[in-house]
Amino acid sequence: MKDIEDKQEILLIDVSTWKGHHAIYFKKILRSLIEQNYFVHATCEDNTDLSKWIKSLNEQNCSVLDFKLSLTEKLFFKSLLVLDRIIRLVFENLPYQFSSVASILFARNLLKKIGRDMPVFFADADTSLPAIPYWFAKLLMPSRWMTLVIQPSYRSSISWGRKKSRQRFVAEKLFALSSCKAVLVLHPIYLKFYESRFHIKKFLALPEITDVTIGKEYEIPEKICHLAAGRKIISITGALLPKRNLKLFLEAAQELDPKKYFILAIGHLQPEFYTTVETQLIRQLSLKLPNNSYLRLDYYISEEGEFNQLLAISDIIYLQYQNHSFSSNILTKAIYLRKPVIIADNFIMKKVLKEYQWGYAVPEEPHQIARSIASISSNFTIEEEKYQQFLTDFSSEKFHFAICNAIKLLEQ
Repeated sequence: MKDIEDKQEILLIDVSTWKGHHAIYFKKILRSLIEQNYFVHATCEDNTDLSKWIKSLNEQNCSVLDFKLSLTEKLFFKSLLVLDRIIRLVFENLPYQFSSVASILFARNLLKKIGRDMPVFFADADTSLPAIPYWFAKLLMPSRWMTLVIQPSYRSSISWGRKKSRQRFVAEKLFALSSCKAVLVLHPIYLKFYESRFHIKKFLALPEITDVTIGKEYEIPEKICHLAAGRKIISITGALLPKRNLKLFLEAAQELDPKKYFILAIGHLQPEFYTTVETQLIRQLSLKLPNNSYLRLDYYISEEGEFNQLLAISDIIYLQYQNHSFSSNILTKAIYLRKPVIIADNFIMKKVLKEYQWGYAVPEEPHQIARSIASISSNFTIEEEKYQQFLTDFSSEKFHFAICNAIKLLEQ
C-alpha cells in the first residue's frame, strides 16, 4: 500500500478486445505511465494474459482489476439496449448508440471498487467513447480522462460505413469536455483536423510502435526458412480478416516463378467472416501452390516475438488492405526491419510510404501485384537518410515523450 501512497494513480482500460494493436498499445502505454511514476490500475479484455505479462516483468507498480457491473448498472445497461432498439425502429438516422456507454460504466465501477477518484486513460477511443448526447455523456464521464484515437471520424466511413462514422463524430464531441485533458492520435495529419474542429491545445501525435524484439528462436519461422531454400519469401501474416485481401494475394502468387519465390501465408482465418464461396476460392488457390509455399490459415500467432520473427524472415511483406484508411503497425515494423512492402492506395499507409520513400502502392489486380513483387525483388533500394529519419520519428523516446506531454496536460 505504501508504494501506491507514494505515487499518483491512474486507471488504464480497454475492454473491447485483446487482439491486434489493442494488446500492443495497452502494454506500451502501461509501461510509459509507470515510468512517469504512476501506479497503474489496469483492466483489459484478457486480464489473465495481462497478469501473466506483468508477472514476467516483475512489475510492482500496477494492479490488474477484473471488471464487472453491479445489479443496478446491469439493469441500466439493459434499458439502454432496449432504447437502442427503439431508436433503430423509430429514428433510423439518429446517430446515437446508448449502449456504447459500456466502457464508461466499467470505468465508473472500477473507480468505486478502488475507492478513490483518479484520472482514467481509455486506451482505445474508437471503442470506449460513447455515441450519446453531449449532456448525457457529461454526467457519466470521469472527472479527468485522456484517450488514444486510432482513426478520426472523418476517415472512418471508408472502413466502417457512414452510420458508424456519424456515431464516431458524435463521440468525438466529448473531446470538448473540460474533463478531457489529452487526446493522443496515431498520425500528425490528424492533429490539423482536431485542432481546427475544437480549437483546443490538447491533441498530441503518438508514433506507431516499432518494437521488433524476438527474444528467442521459434520453430515455425526456422522451418519456413529451410523450406524456402534461398527463394524470396513473400508473406502475409497475422489476423487474416477479409480486409487483408488474402484471396488477392494468393491469386497474385499463382503468377510468380516458384523457383524464385516462396509464398508464406500464416495466421488465423476466421470462417465466420467469409462467405462459403470465398472460403472455397481461398482453398482452391492454396492447393495450386504445393511446391513453393507454407500456408497455414488456422494458426493464431500468440507471441509477439514469433510474429516479429516471421516478418524478419520475409523479403517482401504484403499489406494490401481493403478499404483501410488506418495506419498499420505491421507497416512500421516492416520499415524498421528494412523490408519492402506492397500496399493498396490507402490514406495513412500511402502517406507513410511517400514520406520515407518506401515500398509500392499497387492497384488491387493480381497481375500488377505479381509484377510489382518481381520489380521490388530486384530494384528496391533504401534511402538511408529517410530511413534514419523514420527511426527518429518512430522511436521509443518519441512515444514516451508523447505520453509524458499527455500526462503534463492531465496534471494541469
